[in-house]
Amino acid sequence: MLTTVICFPAHAAPSPLVAKAAWSMVDMSKDTNGDGFIDGDGGVPASGPLSMTPSIKKVGSGNHIAQPNERLINGSLSWYLSPEGFPVTLSACGSKGRSVRWTITDTATRAVKTVASKPLTAKTCKTRVTLAEADYQFELTIADGKTTVSSSVDAKVKNILVLAMGDSYASGEGNPRNVDAWITQGSLFSDFRPYWDDDACHRSARSAPAQAALALEKGSSQTSVTFVDVTCSGATVALGILGQQTGQLPSQFAQARSIIGNSPVDLVTLSVGGNDVGFGSIISSCLINANCPLVPASSGPLRIFPSLNSGVSAQTAKLPSAYGSIANCFTGRSCANPITLSPGASVLPTLYPDITRSAPGGPCTYLTMTAQDFTWAREALLNPTPQGTVNYTTTNQAIRSIPLTAGSLNQQIQATDQLGWRPVTGTWTRSGESPDGHGICAGSQSWVFPAQLGAMSSGSFHPNPEGTRQMAAAITEAAKVAIG
Repeated sequence: MLTTVICFPAHAAPSPLVAKAAWSMVDMSKDTNGDGFIDGDGGVPASGPLSMTPSIKKVGSGNHIAQPNERLINGSLSWYLSPEGFPVTLSACGSKGRSVRWTITDTATRAVKTVASKPLTAKTCKTRVTLAEADYQFELTIADGKTTVSSSVDAKVKNILVLAMGDSYASGEGNPRNVDAWITQGSLFSDFRPYWDDDACHRSARSAPAQAALALEKGSSQTSVTFVDVTCSGATVALGILGQQTGQLPSQFAQARSIIGNSPVDLVTLSVGGNDVGFGSIISSCLINANCPLVPASSGPLRIFPSLNSGVSAQTAKLPSAYGSIANCFTGRSCANPITLSPGASVLPTLYPDITRSAPGGPCTYLTMTAQDFTWAREALLNPTPQGTVNYTTTNQAIRSIPLTAGSLNQQIQATDQLGWRPVTGTWTRSGESPDGHGICAGSQSWVFPAQLGAMSSGSFHPNPEGTRQMAAAITEAAKVAIG
């Protein structure tokens, strides 16, 4: 018997629906050219790279609105600060189905916001929403006809508001935007002009705090960062941080308050004290005078003291009270322009780096400054654990014991932990406790510029690009610990 078997094609089972919810904060920092630095204000050159002399004609200058190539608004505000909230990306790109719908629930208030349903394609699987900082549940519903499947994810929308305050070591005095062109070609150009994001304060988007803020933004997709920079070269506690700086802008607290209002700050980076103890007077005096710690300062505010060392000690002794006055502005006590700190916020005062050691690790000699001068300066200013005295050999070989009655500048900065601050010690340890020195005389290993003439003269004895990068790395490490 012949049997015929007829086979009918089986109907393929419909593909199962898959709902896979994911989210991230939108990166608003916009390092569009990938050079590792924040894009700047004042516009960018109409064409070509940043060069020795920045282009006069720029694109997008002066509008004070953050654009993809213009992020440091007036040299003060970078990235994104809006009362509306912060941009968040909701992703259904790992899902399968015909349509996607999102339901957003504020877990504290139970307020619900629904994003209208739309077709699910590779181009439409992401949705951007603007949300205030809060805890949320994001529920994703994938549908195909009447069949639906859902998944949800809990999220904390968090923007980290970083405020940078301080002096030239914070503003990026030695790291303007076109510094690389100057380093490689500077001897060929007499008309070099540093390209600052803020001319009056020599404020640069290549500064250590700016680099640290960018690293925080790039380091996590679950948070965004807003960076406010009010640093200014030459600032002291009284004239710059708390009060108007001569010939410059209002106090840094007043500037910050005008930008951020009552928005709570999460991280404050602070570099101040060097000018208070007479940084410029110390350098100029030791370049001019033999046995400089033992004779009166040749210039600046330290001239009124019997010796350079006694002046430094007297000014250093004032720092605890000065730092306490700054702390009052973070609590609202006795301050004209207080800044609100968020619960759990951290103030990160940075210790100054060591500029006194040669590449082999011993004390520098530089121009007319002797190894004895640098040994004294290291103990009186930079060593956070100095001895009570420094033995100084004079030019006639007499040994003098110089008292450090107020300790050192960095010691006083480190003592701000008593204010509840979290001192950034890595800015010192990387240069001051390493086997190799990176000071003014360390040659290719130096992290600081030697004395300069011309347009970059103000960068003398300031961190160079590598020194700034090292400071930024230390601030980044401390900031990550602070924010958990």
